[in-house]
Amino acid sequence: MLAGRKESKSTNLKRKGLEKALHQIEQAIKRPKPDASESDAAQNIISSLQDLLNRTQDNQLYSETEELSEDADRLHNPHSPHGVDTGDSLSLDDAENPLQLLARASDLQLPPAEVRSFHGRRTLEPSQPAAIPQNNNAEDDSSTAKLFFVPVKANLDLGPDMDPIELGLVTPDEAESLFTFFYQDLAHTRWGLDPVIHTASFVRSQSAFLFTSIMAAAALFLPSAAALSKRLSRHCKSLAQMVITKRFRSVEIVLAFMVNVPWMAHGNYLGDDDTCSYIAMALTIALDLSLNKIVLPSTSFDNGVIRRLSKAECIDAKRAMHMDGFDNVDPNSEWGQRLLRRRERTWIALFVLERGSWEKLHGSPNFSHHARDGPMNSMAALRRNLKVKSSCDNYQVTDAGSEAAQSFRIKTMIESFYDRWYETWGPAIGEELTQGKAYSLPPYVEILVTHTRLSTYGGVINHPTAPLEVKRFFRAAGLSSALNVMRAAIQGESRLKSMPNNTVIMIAFAACSALSLSVVPTDTRSSLAPSVRNLIEETAGVLERIGATPSHRNGASVLYGRYLRQLVRRGSENQSVPRMPTEANLRSPSAFGGCGALPPMSQPSFSPLFWSEPLQFSAMSDGQIIDAVNRAGITFGTGVPDVPLDDLMSWDWLDIGNATDFGF
Repeated sequence: MLAGRKESKSTNLKRKGLEKALHQIEQAIKRPKPDASESDAAQNIISSLQDLLNRTQDNQLYSETEELSEDADRLHNPHSPHGVDTGDSLSLDDAENPLQLLARASDLQLPPAEVRSFHGRRTLEPSQPAAIPQNNNAEDDSSTAKLFFVPVKANLDLGPDMDPIELGLVTPDEAESLFTFFYQDLAHTRWGLDPVIHTASFVRSQSAFLFTSIMAAAALFLPSAAALSKRLSRHCKSLAQMVITKRFRSVEIVLAFMVNVPWMAHGNYLGDDDTCSYIAMALTIALDLSLNKIVLPSTSFDNGVIRRLSKAECIDAKRAMHMDGFDNVDPNSEWGQRLLRRRERTWIALFVLERGSWEKLHGSPNFSHHARDGPMNSMAALRRNLKVKSSCDNYQVTDAGSEAAQSFRIKTMIESFYDRWYETWGPAIGEELTQGKAYSLPPYVEILVTHTRLSTYGGVINHPTAPLEVKRFFRAAGLSSALNVMRAAIQGESRLKSMPNNTVIMIAFAACSALSLSVVPTDTRSSLAPSVRNLIEETAGVLERIGATPSHRNGASVLYGRYLRQLVRRGSENQSVPRMPTEANLRSPSAFGGCGALPPMSQPSFSPLFWSEPLQFSAMSDGQIIDAVNRAGITFGTGVPDVPLDDLMSWDWLDIGNATDFGF
């Protein structure tokens, strides 16, 4: 007994600062029936804790530096939970966030039953703030404070006034049928869902918004479900407003906002819909629930990644389960692991949709748990920063040799990045064409990859200090990419019946880029221009057919298809009037960021090839299109290279210089 007391005393001596204060609070709470003096002591400890929090903020830089070095040792064994004391008393959960730390301290003060009771009351009347007692009763004041400082937890959007089955909008059998159709025909375009977890019964028990959203999306593509689609879509919109107003939050609500984005009905004009607000709400709720944090112990990241993480970037598995409302589920069980992976999967899907940076997730997760995760992870990896813009920013014209070297370096940077991506993800998600040598990507993924490549080239083309050789080379590469985006859409039409709105925008962007890049002012007789216009006409037809099937879909792609036809007609009319650049159209050397005069250009010794008939780009492979563009002389060596591409754009809504804005 004496030895145990000495060991306890020794352990207490090791505790310092905030950790010591929290330990004292915990011990005080464990004592039965405290008297008045003990209550006063506990209140003094809480006051001391708040003072320490203020000092922590003043020394935040020092604390973060110390924490990084400590976490490297503590996380050497990634299976050690945060709560285990490794002998380092300076590290503390949520030290970077005083509000979270106060809420965590409230975990010790408030019994679990009382926490659940408080959350239940807040769910019933979320928009009514608790009234602060206007009296001098210290006990009531303390109780109110304890009820206020509670940790964030899921607040489910459930109830008979929200459930579509209870409201008579759909029957249980219809719900099961719609869920089956969604996973068979639509889930490949809306990542983040796990069909093993997100069954109709589970989703119904977690979120009326997600339950209705999945069924509404499925009904939108069923020819015989026009009336059902209208009922579910209206209810879905009302649930979205209810979630926002009453501040419901859960992982499934984040997924619900994302499920609604791909096929959202268009407004009266471009951008007149709820896409941005839905993504913003999804991101807000995801951060509230700490979906951006790595769950420890982790089965998705290797030890090397885990060692580099600070405590602020991680969350304990048990705490994550508590936040989601699964306190009775063992995090180490198969079901518990699936529930935890659903958090990580939702976060990755959200940032792929929101053009997020994969760097925020610290590395590539090992999501071999479900085949559907491959395309999602491949797109997340593709969102890495190629640092092309910074390379051009740092470029200075000194001599011809340095320009050639810089040009080669930037070309290699981009090309090697995409080559590595294809080597990694082609075998993982592609369909094998030849024995282990070539793979065909799914049409959605191929469009996304090629569009991202086009965006990369577009940024280099228009950068004011990009080397001239880089601009020439990537105008041809940009045209090839634009043509390949449309080629992939035409060839994959049968597999693109559920084309989401962001893919439609990518295809329309590629069409406008191709129109600009296929003709330059000094070469109005380019042999590729008629072929490009024919390809855009075919692409417009694909968009119109997809958006009008079934008849009640009313997809936005119909409008984009009609718009592309107008652009082709306008482009054809402009081609009939030869335009030569004037001195006023040429960009002066000062426009290139003060880099000085451009070096003289040498004219190529070859002449571009001209075909008697337009090329059928839609029937070619990507390699054949690249070869045709290069043979046609669209390297722009014969053009005026310092005419900005923006001046060639006749359409105001799209600017290739801001191509990354369309990288959903």
